[in-house]
Amino acid sequence: MMKTALRSLLVSALFPAALMAQKTEPIEYYTDSDINDTKFSIAANYAPSFAGRRLALYTPVQDGTELFALTNEDGGGVLGQRYGFSLFYELRSMFHIGIGWSQEHSGYLTKGFAVFDQNAIFQDTIGTFTAKTSYNAMNIPIQIVFHTQMTDVWALQVIPSYDLTFYSGIRREWIGDGAPNFPADAASGVLGSLYERGTEVKYMTGFNGSIGFAIGNEFTVANNLALTVRGEFRYGLLPINKEDIGLREVPYGVGGAVGFRYYL
Repeated sequence: MMKTALRSLLVSALFPAALMAQKTEPIEYYTDSDINDTKFSIAANYAPSFAGRRLALYTPVQDGTELFALTNEDGGGVLGQRYGFSLFYELRSMFHIGIGWSQEHSGYLTKGFAVFDQNAIFQDTIGTFTAKTSYNAMNIPIQIVFHTQMTDVWALQVIPSYDLTFYSGIRREWIGDGAPNFPADAASGVLGSLYERGTEVKYMTGFNGSIGFAIGNEFTVANNLALTVRGEFRYGLLPINKEDIGLREVPYGVGGAVGFRYYL
């Protein structure tokens, strides 16, 4: 009985001291306003590119009435650019979808235009020149983002996309020394492929689509703010010009994109 009493007395004396020795963490309480919802994000991007074109189903016209002929199928590139924004939604942490808006200024070169004198009895060649095509377009990009978080601040992204493209302006002009200056180029169709022969009726396609593929990185630079850097390739699905006298040109671009993405 004495041992039991001493044991009870010892436990009673040591138990409060053990409780005082334990370090307790303060309990924090959060409200809904303190927790960020990162399902949605908005991004702004600037994308410079080397833009060019390829010929689609090109068949030279040799009926004796053509306004021009191509001495080769070589094209050339120009510096294009695109800028705009996109809104994204995270279906999963590794799978995002987005839709946006962008303005595009681009073009390409077509080399080896052999131009004929339309006022001559016989089609005398005035010369061989290079034509530059420039166009402006509004794009609605639809993007799928495969997002892989590599570290706390670095993520790898693979982005296939499809753009709805609406042309708002297009023009073609001669470049280089000695280029002809026809006051009626638009009406006579000497520059080819954008106008119906002998009229001012444009063959320009008002709508196009582009497929794209991009791969790059996203770096966290601040709370909910990330820097995006990637390389990309874009290719038109349709020729920029509709039916014409043989020249159908499909635009493409190779470049990069840089921007910021903010998680709401």
